[in-house]
Amino acid sequence: MAGKRKNPWLDPNKEGKSKGRRGQRYCARCGNTVRQSRILKVHNLCEYCVQEMIRKKEQNWVCRGCGRFAPEEVKAGKGYCRQCLCSACGRPDPTAVPKFGLCRECAKIAGVFCLRCGREAPAQVRKNRGYCDRCAQRNQSRDKL
Repeated sequence: MAGKRKNPWLDPNKEGKSKGRRGQRYCARCGNTVRQSRILKVHNLCEYCVQEMIRKKEQNWVCRGCGRFAPEEVKAGKGYCRQCLCSACGRPDPTAVPKFGLCRECAKIAGVFCLRCGREAPAQVRKNRGYCDRCAQRNQSRDKL
């Protein structure tokens, strides 16, 4: 049985009333205390600073592709999180990796995925030059008009 997942934020309603470590937590960037806003436990950043980083897509904190706040993954992936990196070659491709699980080049080499919808259909993709039957029919109907 899985355990309860801990909340990554310090709650201003529960924290900051006592003295000691819990009462003196503050944001490392702007100085907001735990009583003014929620603070991310691991990085000591308030929620306003995190939202600003996501909006600006800051280099060492937020993924350049999807905009997810994941500092450890971004540093390891040179600006991209694990969800935006191809699992086969390691290159970033934020548009194709969520669809295929691979970057567009690796998906073409594999020849298993439809290039439009990302469905896995090896026989149809070989027959229709990269597209599944459904996407190939859409291409033909557009050409007739």
